[in-house]
Amino acid sequence: MRFGFIVLIFFCSYLQAQVATTERSLFSVGLSAHRGFIFAHSQDVQNTAGSYPWGIQLDLNWHKRNQKTWDECYCYPRTGFQIQYFNYDNAILGQSVHVNAYIEPYFNFRQRFQLSLKGMAGAAYLTNPFHPQRNPTNLSYSLPVSGFVALALGAHARMSNRMMIHAYANYNHISNGGIKDPNKGINWPTVSLGFDYALEDIQFPQREKTNNKNFKHKPLRYDVGMYISSKTVKAGEKARWPIYGFFASASKQVSMINALSAGTEIWADHALEERLKRDLSDDSYLRSGVYIGNEFLMGRFILSQHIGLYLYSPTTYFDALYQRYGLLYRATKHSSVGVNVLAHRQVANFLDFRYAYTF
Repeated sequence: MRFGFIVLIFFCSYLQAQVATTERSLFSVGLSAHRGFIFAHSQDVQNTAGSYPWGIQLDLNWHKRNQKTWDECYCYPRTGFQIQYFNYDNAILGQSVHVNAYIEPYFNFRQRFQLSLKGMAGAAYLTNPFHPQRNPTNLSYSLPVSGFVALALGAHARMSNRMMIHAYANYNHISNGGIKDPNKGINWPTVSLGFDYALEDIQFPQREKTNNKNFKHKPLRYDVGMYISSKTVKAGEKARWPIYGFFASASKQVSMINALSAGTEIWADHALEERLKRDLSDDSYLRSGVYIGNEFLMGRFILSQHIGLYLYSPTTYFDALYQRYGLLYRATKHSSVGVNVLAHRQVANFLDFRYAYTF
């Protein structure tokens, strides 16, 4: 283990030596330990209450410090990848391994003590999914591979020219986005302690805010597009029914990295249609709504969070309000692709794949 860690540091040092000193990212490796508790957020998952997960985490970090990054946000954010292992302290939930990417804006990054906000997303491999015979009481997840997202507030202290210690308050969530039921999700807050070791001295260039952003004078951004998805009707079923919809939205940038947005959408849910047939209901399987929210603007990526209100949803299965969480990648000036999750309270309804055209 120690030999492998030394080889990793040596290899990364060699790669660093190939890049121009003035513009390259500050590379570091990190190791952390997690301890937390399961948040049993509904009656269906009370069999996970009283569990205290623990985990370990390996980080590969690139702290951006080039002129282009500075001009975009007047900051030096950190990006990277994580490999995590969690034991849920619960035979029903088992264990999981995660591979995540993240972005982490820093505050007072030139000081010895620093704060940061970290957003993570990736995939989780889980060892004990729901099974009608082998694990019938696991209503938290039903697929061996699901999505993982987390948000963390970090505090950092520089111990030497290359060593930082850190503490994070993390909120972690696993869900398959409604692809397959049961899917109540796993929610667990943790506290993590660890360190980062940089392969060169930790320092950031002094740069002036010379580029006038004028984001207040930028015009509205208009998006129109479509999305597709599918889901089952009941837990354990293999048959899937399609979901497809259309949306239109407008966004206004209000800071270097934020935009406010609003939109409307309509979609046809054929899994809902099948459920209505089984319940002998003649309600419509169409739904429509309006939504408002925030977007984080991160270069070509747009991370969005919206709250929606149904304009048309005649069934009694859903609340009047819903949430949407999405990630878009701007492939060209006018075209974007991404994923989005629709949820009611703490439970995901479906995950969709979408295309957006920008005016």
